Order: sequence, then C-alpha cells, then structure tokens
Amino acid sequence: MRRVALLAATILLTACSGDPASVPILTVVITAPKSTIAVGETLQLTAIARDVNGLTLPNAKITYSASPTSVISVNETGLVTGIGPGMGSVTATSGNVTSQPIAITVN
Repeated sequence: MRRVALLAATILLTACSGDPASVPILTVVITAPKSTIAVGETLQLTAIARDVNGLTLPNAKITYSASPTSVISVNETGLVTGIGPGMGSVTATSGNVTSQPIAITVN
C-alpha cells in the first residue's frame, strides 16, 4: 500500500512540474490606453498571453509588429512611436498565436 501511495505521489509531482513554457497559448490580447497619437509621440502597449484555462502566462515571450512602418513603429517592449500621419496597426505574437490588430491613428 505504501508503494502505491509513493508511486501516485511521484506521478502527481511529475505531472505538476512541467515546463511552464510548454503550456499551450490560446489567446494573445493587446491593449492601449488610447488610440490616437501625434507624430513623434509614444504610446505603451500591453500584451497578455493566456492559456487554455484563461490564466495569464506572465513569462510568455511577446513580439510586436507594426504596419505600415511609414505611420508607426513599435519596439520589442511594445512602445509605439508615431512616424507620420495616417492609420496603422500593431499585433502581438506569442508562440504561434497572434492577437487581433489594434488600430493606432497618428495625427
């Protein structure tokens, strides 16, 4: 009986100690405090990756992409800079999951 309990505890601990990086990402959500900036102004975006249970994955690697680059640019931390007048968008990607684009207008 003691061996069965020890085996069950070992299996449970092994299952719970998986690599957090291997948790499947279900969604990536990107938010901004506002949607309009001036040329030369910056805006900090926030992106959150969530797993299949809806839990935030705080250590998920997020990459950002902006388009068109003649209107906005975005760095590796999600800081957007207004380059020229127009409408642009930014997406955030974690693993193989990409957020819906967030629109940014530059005046």
